[in-house]
Amino acid sequence: MDELVQEAEDLGRISEDLRRQQLVAAHRRQEAILSLHSLGLSIREIAKKIHCSPAVVQSSISSARSRRPRLVRREERIPFELHIQLSLKLHADEERIRSIGRAGVERMRERPRSSVANEWVNRWDELLGQTVEEIEEAMLEDSAFATELRQMSPFAGALSEQERLIAIRKAAALAP
Repeated sequence: MDELVQEAEDLGRISEDLRRQQLVAAHRRQEAILSLHSLGLSIREIAKKIHCSPAVVQSSISSARSRRPRLVRREERIPFELHIQLSLKLHADEERIRSIGRAGVERMRERPRSSVANEWVNRWDELLGQTVEEIEEAMLEDSAFATELRQMSPFAGALSEQERLIAIRKAAALAP
């Protein structure tokens, strides 16, 4: 009986891990579809290119949009979209992105800053020691503190020029 209990626990952990991976993959696909749309492709063009129905594309775009807070100011939308791109990279290449973040925190600590700015640096430092999910949740949180935190991100150089451009175009396409 102990072996069956152990097997059930092990399979439960495996199942939960696979569920999380599937959710991440679904979000990444939705973001890729939204990126294609923000680059000017029509829903029909995207559907044809990725071999699915226009309804699936439209649903993916709607799902990706629904996960975003309503940010009126461009100065808030762009950092949010940059951090969406960053969260995708964090899932794909966790150690590299964490390393870039830690180096960024160290660079920020070398400069004299206000007590408020030091609070943001300390928060980034704390986040880099947490799980990917916790980092992502904090980066993309819909709060005044998270908005300010995104303005002082330690991840300079983590995104390619193309990824940055896509984020900026998404921010423009998502303008209210």
